[in-house]
Amino acid sequence: MRGEVESVGGVNVAPNESKVRGKVIKIEPGPEGVGSVWSIEVNETQDVNNLPNFARRHIGKVISVFVHPEMKKEVKESDFIEAHISFQGDERGGAFFLINDNVNRL
Repeated sequence: MRGEVESVGGVNVAPNESKVRGKVIKIEPGPEGVGSVWSIEVNETQDVNNLPNFARRHIGKVISVFVHPEMKKEVKESDFIEAHISFQGDERGGAFFLINDNVNRL
């Protein structure tokens, strides 16, 4: 539900999205072999639809992005990409997730 605040474990989580550009440092299997996890060195971020951009504070750092198992696009280590992501979690932790197949090699 875009624009509404959701509650996760009693903690409010604001809807958020970011576009990140950076280099894929590593690609590993996801938890329990489902999907994959990309380590991306973030060079820049872009706001999306006036939503909070939780990736902005990670510029110059490496983030992990979880990718669903039905991903159709091919991405390799050392590729420079632009990915549309969101953060899911709360103050105790969470993770970035790729939104659909919204990734392009640059």
